[in-house]
Amino acid sequence: MSGGRVIGMISGKGGVGKTSLSVNLGISLSELGREVTVIDTDFSASNLGVHLGRYDHPVKIQHILEGNDHPSSAIFRHPTGVKAMVASNEIDMVEPDPSDIRDAVEHAREVSDYVIVDCPPGLDSTVENIMHACDELMIVTMPTQTSGINAAQIIEKAKDMRIPILGTVINMAKNDPEMEMIEREVEMMTESHIMAKVPYDIEMKKSLFENTPLVNKEPLSEASLEIQELAHRLEGQRFERPRFAKLKRGFKKLKQNVTR
Repeated sequence: MSGGRVIGMISGKGGVGKTSLSVNLGISLSELGREVTVIDTDFSASNLGVHLGRYDHPVKIQHILEGNDHPSSAIFRHPTGVKAMVASNEIDMVEPDPSDIRDAVEHAREVSDYVIVDCPPGLDSTVENIMHACDELMIVTMPTQTSGINAAQIIEKAKDMRIPILGTVINMAKNDPEMEMIEREVEMMTESHIMAKVPYDIEMKKSLFENTPLVNKEPLSEASLEIQELAHRLEGQRFERPRFAKLKRGFKKLKQNVTR
């Protein structure tokens, strides 16, 4: 196989911020000059288009899986710079046959440096088909026991399927050791190394409401900086955090409050 890397963003359960991480990581890689395609394979709860600013496209990935369209017709260029393949929310399209998902992914690989596959949560035959279409998996979890247990299950399944694990991203961390698992505990539970720890950021919710991905809306936020650093890490580059980022965030917030 030639072309870019296919990275499956996967978790054992929903609600861990997998789609927002996929979108913002894709944009961060694009800003490093890489060609990135983000694919939504969460057919029963498609949200990629929403995270891209409620952006729609007439040809969905389900149309490709049904054999009605060529994969190239489902890929579009988003104003952020990334390319995307979104899924339909139509009730009669939530359970497509995923057996040909690899064909869609392989076409995206041919025209991309990175293909980021936003996988559905859980472990069933659909998820397994999608996992098989990926070169490697990035586990997304939260610093809670339930999320950690589900992440460990996904990792165990990936090992059985001989799919490499890139590592684990702890998302929406509030750095409260009394209420959350610490990094070492997550590492022990999942038996994988921590690639990034993205803090909980209220700006993430605001960015979704305003239809603007976080790394574009608030590039100096703590969550944005951690995601940008993760992108640099994937590229094997050193990330230099902007000087006085915290001070600049505070000044911006103060300015916004004054103008209200």
